[in-house]
Amino acid sequence: MKRTLIITCILLLAALLTAGCISEQKIQTPVAGPDSLNAQAGVEFANANYRAATNLYTLAYQNYAAGGNTAAALQARNKAFTAQRMTIEFDLNRTEVEQAVEEAFPSISAEQKAGWLLDNRTIRIRSDSEELYFSDTVGNIPFHETALMQKQTAVMKKTPLYDSLTPVVLASPVTTTGPYGKPVTWEGTETLSLPRKELPNNGTLRLWVPAPIESGSQANVTVFSIKPSKYVVTPPDTHADLGLVYMEIPLEQESGDFVNVSVGFWYTQAEQRFAIDPAKVKTYNKSDAEYRKYTAAGKNIVITPEMKKKAMEIVGNETNPYLQARLIYWHIMDTLPYSHVPHIWLETSGTPESSFVLNTGFGDCGSQSMYFAALCRSLGIPARAVGGYQLIPGGEGPHFWAEYYLEGYGWIPVDVTAAETADWSYNATPDERYRFREYYFGSLDPYRYIIQKDVDIPITPDPGNAVLFRMVVQSPKVICDTCPEDLDLFLQANWKVDVKKV
Repeated sequence: MKRTLIITCILLLAALLTAGCISEQKIQTPVAGPDSLNAQAGVEFANANYRAATNLYTLAYQNYAAGGNTAAALQARNKAFTAQRMTIEFDLNRTEVEQAVEEAFPSISAEQKAGWLLDNRTIRIRSDSEELYFSDTVGNIPFHETALMQKQTAVMKKTPLYDSLTPVVLASPVTTTGPYGKPVTWEGTETLSLPRKELPNNGTLRLWVPAPIESGSQANVTVFSIKPSKYVVTPPDTHADLGLVYMEIPLEQESGDFVNVSVGFWYTQAEQRFAIDPAKVKTYNKSDAEYRKYTAAGKNIVITPEMKKKAMEIVGNETNPYLQARLIYWHIMDTLPYSHVPHIWLETSGTPESSFVLNTGFGDCGSQSMYFAALCRSLGIPARAVGGYQLIPGGEGPHFWAEYYLEGYGWIPVDVTAAETADWSYNATPDERYRFREYYFGSLDPYRYIIQKDVDIPITPDPGNAVLFRMVVQSPKVICDTCPEDLDLFLQANWKVDVKKV
């Protein structure tokens, strides 16, 4: 796996692109009919033997298909996809992870390296009677070890992201009539190119392609090109909570070397700098629909007794929502390190992202943002996790951050993960680190491309029971009932986002 300092956040990890597809696995000669294979697979899945379940479900799928039972074949294939997603981000056993740590950090003592692999420091699961470690276990170590990270940036003589952001963050704010200033116009092109030979001869590709939306700092959104336009069923609504183009592509009409899809757009993004007086924060209108929407529990932004208890521990007797949110921000900044996490496993296993952070004490940009929002919602503060891409020079890629709402001010940005990059710097002064971290509570750089206002927004039209990664849409969602492979995972290698200043 490629390991860098770039904030990868919620996007299917690069390792997935080479982890193998169901159709490439070694399938044994069937020893029973498809119904029996399907039942055996269910038993294996229930016993956490996910690899065995994947193979058995795939055998059942192939036998149902050969017998012409299309409905049962599709159901078995989808169960195989689900079983495969339980382990796809865990490709290291204990021996392999120890060897990888040794190769990455040969000068570190054996005792310290053993400490890195303790239960509370690593992400692991058990499958098929074997303990499996998260693919990016080694890459996460420097994020948890500040001194080690600073040594690495000293060797490079640069700190990715932080160095590119300091000219904006540490600059004196330009006086404006509101929180939005220094607008930047961006032009973007998204392209998906799927090799035709890897797709079935017939069937329909159903695609949900991300697009920009209007959202506070992001304005003047124009989608000027969608190709091929003849396959567009639902054009994007730039005023929706989630920007999507929905397309249906009949594969029998595609005879070229590639199935190509592209979306072109413009928008303006402003820097945000909110100046908030706690005494001027107004009381919430709790009957307002927007208030109820963003203080309710969600699939990944949960409100549980444990979450409420943690929120109260953090804020103590403070009752002002601005000061409460500030206490939550600094708690996350000071106690929860950045860390890549297995989003596919979390979603497939039904583990809420915010609960994962509460229980482990670490997370990436998406899970940290959902945790911030969950703590805020537990206190009755409207909050959400906003996402799309960051366009920081040298650090472009998928990204999420948070927003919380204050009456009289609006939606206030919070980017814990961007702020944390100051801790990675080998040469930042204590004052520079503080100013940088302080900036991202209430301010935000203009290097953003916003696709969705929150996580877990329903995809429309409804994809039904299809196996999809639904929490975020930073890349296309795809359904293909005639495809033997889980395209929703493996099309990432053929997806490209290019957004540049105009």
